[in-house]
Amino acid sequence: MNITYNSYPSLLFLSYNKENAPAELPFEVPSMQVKQYLSKCKSYQELFAFIAVKNSIENKNTTTNYHLSDTAFNMVEHADHFRNGQFRNFFENYVKPQHGTILFKQGGQYVYLLLGKNETKKLKNKDGRYIAVALFKENLFIGFEEAIITDKGVDVIPGGHYQGMDIGGYISFCIITLAYANNKQLPILKNDLIKEKIFTL
Repeated sequence: MNITYNSYPSLLFLSYNKENAPAELPFEVPSMQVKQYLSKCKSYQELFAFIAVKNSIENKNTTTNYHLSDTAFNMVEHADHFRNGQFRNFFENYVKPQHGTILFKQGGQYVYLLLGKNETKKLKNKDGRYIAVALFKENLFIGFEEAIITDKGVDVIPGGHYQGMDIGGYISFCIITLAYANNKQLPILKNDLIKEKIFTL
């Protein structure tokens, strides 16, 4: 799969820090209604701002990026036994706080943010772990969802934006992927066209 900034622009947009980030990221939207939704969605705006601040604090690109092969994508998206097992693994085996992208075929990409309990309490004043995800196809915004993860499960926060997806679907995809990647020695995708490190699943 040919990964470039044109096909997967979120890789570039998450490399910004608070000093060089543009006032508005140039993602396209399918309608004026969606544009208005994003302009009012504080959590969506905070998703990118938080990562830029993290990059500034650590003075480096802090993202963890994954590339799903077609086989891995099909397991994460369609294989119920695999999906249920990895969803269970997420709760049984601690997945460290992280943020970045999950890339897959035809320009599909999730931007994700998973916080630890302390940061969740500090930033969201909630008990549990905060997760937010945004889905894009190349440069086009598709959807957004956020939730609080507790020992009892995933509590989806109302107000997400969905296109052809059930509530909880975006979050589930990312949780399953992060659980599958957890504590594995993953190969790094070789690509001279981009500067970000991408792990292959």
